[in-house]
Amino acid sequence: MSQPISIMLMGGLVRVLQGFAAAAPTFLVGMLIASIIRYYLGDKGTRRLFGGDSLRSLPQSWLVGMLLPVCSIGVLPILREMRRAGVKPGAMSAFALSAPLFNPLSLLYGLTLSRPMVILLFAFGSLVIVTALGLFWDSIEKWSNRKETEDEPANQHDSETNGTVDAESKDHLIGLRRLAATFVHFSRELTGVNLALTMLALSGLAILATVLPYGAMQHSVERDDWFAPLTMLGVAIPVYATPMLAMSQLGMMFQHANSPGAAFTLLILGTGMNLATPFWFGKNYGFKATACWTASLIVIVLGISYAINRPLVPPGVEPAGHTHAFDIYANPMSIHHSLGANALYDLVVKELDFSVIAALSALGVFSLIGIGLRLMKTDEAWLVSTAKADSFASSLSSQDAQARKGLDIVVPPGVIGATMLAGLVAMSVVACFAYYPSADECLDEISMARAECLAAANSGQAEHALYWLPVWEDWSRRMEVGTFIRTGQIRPYQRMQGYLIRKKLELLEHELEHDPFELEETQQVVRNILATNSRWVRSFRPEP
Repeated sequence: MSQPISIMLMGGLVRVLQGFAAAAPTFLVGMLIASIIRYYLGDKGTRRLFGGDSLRSLPQSWLVGMLLPVCSIGVLPILREMRRAGVKPGAMSAFALSAPLFNPLSLLYGLTLSRPMVILLFAFGSLVIVTALGLFWDSIEKWSNRKETEDEPANQHDSETNGTVDAESKDHLIGLRRLAATFVHFSRELTGVNLALTMLALSGLAILATVLPYGAMQHSVERDDWFAPLTMLGVAIPVYATPMLAMSQLGMMFQHANSPGAAFTLLILGTGMNLATPFWFGKNYGFKATACWTASLIVIVLGISYAINRPLVPPGVEPAGHTHAFDIYANPMSIHHSLGANALYDLVVKELDFSVIAALSALGVFSLIGIGLRLMKTDEAWLVSTAKADSFASSLSSQDAQARKGLDIVVPPGVIGATMLAGLVAMSVVACFAYYPSADECLDEISMARAECLAAANSGQAEHALYWLPVWEDWSRRMEVGTFIRTGQIRPYQRMQGYLIRKKLELLEHELEHDPFELEETQQVVRNILATNSRWVRSFRPEP
């Protein structure tokens, strides 16, 4: 099914802009973490954080990745700092694949989308994959080092050893100068290599919009389709997806009885990496080794996908025959869409929420600052050359060192690392309670979305109703998570009523999208929703 060139270009632009907006919050987080790692943890502290040379480096890197709220784009600046610090390639591989897959927010959200055991098995499967691939990378590294040692047994080893010692003993900034260096690095890097890698990662979305016409994936990857994991493989490799988006798609796949194997392939390859990930590894560790690593990843993922494809089929759920879960990867424009600024506004700007707008604003401000710093040639070297003697770590051991007063104290790297980990855990807990409010707060938000959605549906305003329908559904899931983290349980009756209301919302969505639009059928669906909604609301907020 061919597309006009104008539709391809416009659809590709829309997908890239949507992807950049979705990546903005986690990209900023990744940049900030990379700057902190560079100037506060240092090389030795960074290697210790990711397990060093011990056997626990792979599971420890997997665990650290699970705690960080980053995506496959936000992980790239952290990878660059890990390599600079001398972290083993295996640990970097484990971190690169695990960090984008799960974080506390997406993991809790995923537990409401399907059977909890499925999500936990997916998390365990990711551990198996990153461990196997990490061992693969480490074996390649050992073989390469052994070959180099045989070629240059003395000089090469001595130069590497001396380089490590020099890096560890190198003087560095402390105090406010170090804080300024962190800010300068953060701002400058936003407009440097990391931005180029981001554009490369998002180019996969443009490629898919060019290859897949509007609605091309609506009848794909059914559970009885033996080629479903292979079909998803072709989509997942170039795609970029945030953890929350991937979780919502997994829920839709299980709700529509799509292939569980295809869902696993999408999670690992679609969320865990993008086009920039193998490119970066290839540039730094050789494209031949990276090709072997990528091929091994694909083989392992497909093997697990086909192994779980039948056992994880949801019981009692009949295939729907179509799904909108993958519309986000196909071209958003059809021949019936108008091309122009209005289309960009409707498909990109109109969909932005507050967190994305705030992240894009911060990204714009710090990028302008970074450009200014580059024009003024202000970087770490400048901060070092203009610093006084007491701004360096060596001043601490000097006999002429003055006593540091007030808040001007030097904190050991170990304390900084422990504080960062504790802060990550605390931030994750706070974020979970903030993102998943109590049932009463959620029901207040749901009442507004419900009124807007049903009123528009009853009056025939299909577009307005379709805007508020996913808002209602999203808050319904957030209410379940919020109830779980506050009470420790979701009663089976509550879970069943939530499932029923979302099935009714799906029926309403189908009626709203039906061409031609049938008002009487839509109003009948609305009446059925109101009856189910009353039972659902009472299950979470019983009447006194």
